[in-house]
Amino acid sequence: MDKELVVIIKLLLEKTLVTIKDLEDDTGLTTRQVTYRLNKVNNLLKSNGSEIIALKHKKDIILKSEIRDSLLEILNEYSKENIYYLSKDERLTFIYLTLFINLEYLSLNHFINSMKVSRSSVLCNIKELEDILKESNIYIKNNRTLGYYLVGPEVEIRRFMISFASKSLSGNRDCKILDLLIDEYDLDSFKDSRDIISKLANDHNITFVEDRLQDFIYIYIFLKSRMLSNEKKEYPISKLSNISVMESMKEYDFVKDLLKNHGNIDNIKPFDLNYISAWIIGISVGNIKDKTADMAIISRMVIKIMKRFENISGFHYIDQEKIFEQLYSHFRSAYYRLLFKLPIDNPLCERVKEEYKELYKIVKETMKPFNDLFEQEIPEDEIGYLTIHFGAILFNEREHTISTKKIALITCSGGVGSSALLYAELNNLFPELNFLLPVEISKLKEFEESVDIVFTSNYYDEVIKLKKPIIKVNPVMTLKEKNNIKRDVSILLGNGLLKQPKVEEVISIIKKYVQVSSESMLYNELAAYFYNMENLNHTKNTGITLSNMINENLICFNVKANNWEDAIRNSAAALVDNKVVTSEYVDSMVNIAKDSGPYIVVTKHVALPHAKPEDGAKETAMGIGILENPIHFGNKANDPVKYVFSLSSLDNEKHLQAMSELIGLLEDEEFYSVLDNAQNAKEVMDYIKSCEL
Repeated sequence: MDKELVVIIKLLLEKTLVTIKDLEDDTGLTTRQVTYRLNKVNNLLKSNGSEIIALKHKKDIILKSEIRDSLLEILNEYSKENIYYLSKDERLTFIYLTLFINLEYLSLNHFINSMKVSRSSVLCNIKELEDILKESNIYIKNNRTLGYYLVGPEVEIRRFMISFASKSLSGNRDCKILDLLIDEYDLDSFKDSRDIISKLANDHNITFVEDRLQDFIYIYIFLKSRMLSNEKKEYPISKLSNISVMESMKEYDFVKDLLKNHGNIDNIKPFDLNYISAWIIGISVGNIKDKTADMAIISRMVIKIMKRFENISGFHYIDQEKIFEQLYSHFRSAYYRLLFKLPIDNPLCERVKEEYKELYKIVKETMKPFNDLFEQEIPEDEIGYLTIHFGAILFNEREHTISTKKIALITCSGGVGSSALLYAELNNLFPELNFLLPVEISKLKEFEESVDIVFTSNYYDEVIKLKKPIIKVNPVMTLKEKNNIKRDVSILLGNGLLKQPKVEEVISIIKKYVQVSSESMLYNELAAYFYNMENLNHTKNTGITLSNMINENLICFNVKANNWEDAIRNSAAALVDNKVVTSEYVDSMVNIAKDSGPYIVVTKHVALPHAKPEDGAKETAMGIGILENPIHFGNKANDPVKYVFSLSSLDNEKHLQAMSELIGLLEDEEFYSVLDNAQNAKEVMDYIKSCEL
């Protein structure tokens, strides 16, 4: 059985209902190729003595429980198969991880025999791997005494190992390549390691993010093999912040107990204990109630992030304590990943950048001051996760009413942020359903009798075995996916939730009479149209551009000020004069600036004061004040301030697109030149409009 067939079977099992179009989109195969593989699936079902999937003239596939059970049996048999042919990407992973575990001697013949490919294929794969690694100063060396081996910064070598292992697990929906490596080199078994780690996690009260636990077990197996080798490794310990505090943490005790299970650990260096401890923290859920030794520093950073986001976005928190706890639970793990340069694969990152591009840009700008602390630009995958958290905060503070027609349950294995975002998104999408709070996979069985439908973010046996309708969802959904989910829920519950036409059926009618040049583009436009008909809020559909928020009457030159309070009041005077805000709103801006201190100075020479909508905002707008003489606001990094952008907003969302555009302008030196040299406000407005084109 080939891997594409395995993927088809897993996609069938991931949903109670699936369409041929879904399978095409998820696999990249044509209708003919999907149909061919479904016929192969039916042949497997026949040989298993099971009823087959009805395909003739059917676009929607709803698996019967008997077929589902039989497909699970087929997958179990596949996992036991010994013959497996590696793809090119898997061969690169195999070579790198083999080099990483630091066997005594590796020859070219070793790779040829292990991967069952030709000499030329192995040489090509090694060359391609060398090209990937050299950008990080990692090199593959070869000599008669040592064979093939890795040379380079140890932290970078480990980072690539984690990256290769994680991508193997997330990309193929299949961990067989890693199991092959473990069997080939007689490393610790995954099952035994999982049992030990699960027991110790329970003993030490450590809660892993479910999606990351499997990654860690495999990574630990490979990492321990390298740590126990005799090679002397150098670490840039001096560059790290004071990490001795880690020795007081439960994660450190967990790692010591974990390593004791493997007998002789004399070769394990102090840095290795901290390194694995950091990785444990990096994939576990932080809790402010734990009162850890690092709580003060993490808390200070979370507060800085919250304040900077609030000042850049114009967003005002309703429940600051709850939001702080949510961000803390994520950022404690992110802090150690960044400190030890541990990579984390965020499969939602590209989707977040597309679906929440304005919010992503604001979060990225929020995190810029932290680049120096971690001696690197914050990776996009980390920015993506933070965007998910802020997206969840934004959605959860909307008002909506939930009826109790049907009870729905969500299980999301991606962590606190993904669960919160998915909960908020589905609540907005289905106000007719009563959603229980998200639960962990391990607790799913407890709710089986009390719910009508289950939404899940991942493929797990526990979900598939439930005798309830199941909808597979992404924490970050496109408009197309939202339409498909509404269709699926309507079909499975039969409760009239679907109030819009089926996009596929509309396209079929159109194609009878006209030639469609791009079916995918037509699909997306129709999906967006039908979606918007239902007035479902989404930031990308309700945004206001910067040029719509600013007008010539709100731009003031040569604003006089003796201090920072004068600078705010005099720059915002145009907002009051034009009845955009009340004078009380300006008072609140000053008071908030007093509380926030230098945080309103968001970048070099730029202050961004604002207040809450209820403090006296009458319109969503922005004023620009160019000070006659720069003023110190108390921000050592960005003083003195010359430009004051005064924001007024009627809610927390509609201005986010404009703020994203403003961030772009604040990185543009020409914009400042225009502000400094413009003869009138029209020149400034013309420049702002030109940047939106």
